[in-house]
Amino acid sequence: MKSMARAAVAVFTGVLPLLSGAVSPFISKVYDYKPAPGQFINTMPAWNDGQSSQDVLDAAQEQLAGSATPGMICLGAFGGYVVFGFDHPLVNVRGEYDLKIYGNAFISDKELNGGSCEPGVVWVSRDTNGNGLPDDVWYELAGSECDSEATVHNFTIVYHKPADNHTAVPSPDDRAITDMRYIRWTSDLPSRPEGYIQANSFHRQSYWPGWCGDETLEFSGTLLPGNAVDLSGTGKSWVTCAFGEGYVDNIPNADDHGLKLDWAVDGQGNHVWLPSVDFIKVQSGMLQNTGWLGETSTEVCGAEDLHPEAVAETSGCGNVFADSTVPQAWMGRDGNLWLEADSSLPVNVYTVTGIRIFSGQTVGGVQSVPVGQHALYIVEIGNHRRKLSRRPY
Repeated sequence: MKSMARAAVAVFTGVLPLLSGAVSPFISKVYDYKPAPGQFINTMPAWNDGQSSQDVLDAAQEQLAGSATPGMICLGAFGGYVVFGFDHPLVNVRGEYDLKIYGNAFISDKELNGGSCEPGVVWVSRDTNGNGLPDDVWYELAGSECDSEATVHNFTIVYHKPADNHTAVPSPDDRAITDMRYIRWTSDLPSRPEGYIQANSFHRQSYWPGWCGDETLEFSGTLLPGNAVDLSGTGKSWVTCAFGEGYVDNIPNADDHGLKLDWAVDGQGNHVWLPSVDFIKVQSGMLQNTGWLGETSTEVCGAEDLHPEAVAETSGCGNVFADSTVPQAWMGRDGNLWLEADSSLPVNVYTVTGIRIFSGQTVGGVQSVPVGQHALYIVEIGNHRRKLSRRPY
């Protein structure tokens, strides 16, 4: 729940302009930066020996905050991520694109719709516990590949730091690849149990984050299908192809309409209604080497709130509690009833004729309750009661 200062607010069924001071449409704060190994790590942003993780976080802040495209950072191979936010909640405006995150993708082959496209997955979170930190539940913005059979959800990878006496294994077929077995990775996917991030002659610095003293780095997230095409058939000419929409660094910025909070899904793939979010995470979604071009790694150049002066709807369907400090309930696009409460409270759901169809407890946070296909519901959470209607979307 948000702070008590928002109590007794009016019920909004649409989006209204803010009455208070102006807000910035651009990134205000970078909360976390944890890249996976890659050929641009320690250079975007630059790291110097002796600098700490806080120094690198400050550098990422300098590269991303304050304008639409102030600079650029690299997230490395699969799993690397950055977490940022604005100086206000990012509002979900129904049916509209809410957010644009800039990358450096380009198209060089119109027939394949490919060139340099390195898609990153976007996650969003609400500050449910009100502590101002991105430590609440994350929801994925479901892009065009979310339901693809080739997409792997909840994929976990572990990168292993090369030993100080590591011996490089150059490619016998491509002298630009200076080490085919540079950084080993292992995963929980039986069909891809292990592999390597390769090193190339164009980037000779360490690909392991220099400020990280750990011997392993672990990441979990959504692994997107491979998008690389070898035009030459010999590993000499590569393009990486764009997906439909819903990703960062996937298509040129000029062609990218942006992202919709309407696309948010929970860990089971169910669509959820988020009136607004406080934190955004971009995570590198690819795990592939493309010859002398190196690993596919998402770059982020900045972000923009596409309607910074919007105010959130208080519910997913217009039937809301006026007091935002009490438990909330709404009907989601997935057909489930969604609840939010700070603590454990008794819940009862009835049909309009008084038949109880659900009885249970809130869990402290956001949760879904399957309630069938009735037209009207009476929802009791603790001492609060509300009538909700199923609304077609």
